[in-house]
Amino acid sequence: MPVIDEELLAKLSAVQLEPVVREASEGEEKAFAKIQRLISVRERCESELRARLLRDGFASEDAESALRRAVSCGLVDDLRYAGVLIRSRIAQGRGRSGIVAELERVGIDASLVPGWPDEYFPEDAPSEFERALELLRRKPSRSKDVRGAAFRRLIGKGYSQQVAYDAARRYAEEVSGFGSAPRSTYF
Repeated sequence: MPVIDEELLAKLSAVQLEPVVREASEGEEKAFAKIQRLISVRERCESELRARLLRDGFASEDAESALRRAVSCGLVDDLRYAGVLIRSRIAQGRGRSGIVAELERVGIDASLVPGWPDEYFPEDAPSEFERALELLRRKPSRSKDVRGAAFRRLIGKGYSQQVAYDAARRYAEEVSGFGSAPRSTYF
């Protein structure tokens, strides 16, 4: 057990300690306040906030410091953002590949998101094909080329080409009446 004596006290008083909390610059404080305002509206990721701060004229050092501070205190969390984005895109009828592409555009690897994809696309939920078909049924196209319009719509919503092709084909069959009755009645 160490003994506290005059020699130890003298050594301790001679040690120069740096402050644990550093003073933030005025630019950093303003950037942090901007981050707080932006995330109070909706969840945002680091790359989106960085781009916004730089676009608004903040120095890159101030923007980076403010972002590090926001991440360290939990205001900004890319994985939390990814979870929110995934759930909202699924609710909008978006496809899995489109969601992954959107996450990649903001620098987030979908495989790092906790529960991806099982938690977001459980086995008892409708399949990707069923969700695509439901999207087409919910808002029918007025195009003469039903199949082509359905395919383009699903691709635009982020469905894979195979799912879009299969769902567009099935939807076109439903709309034209084929597939709902035996073929012999049409010939």
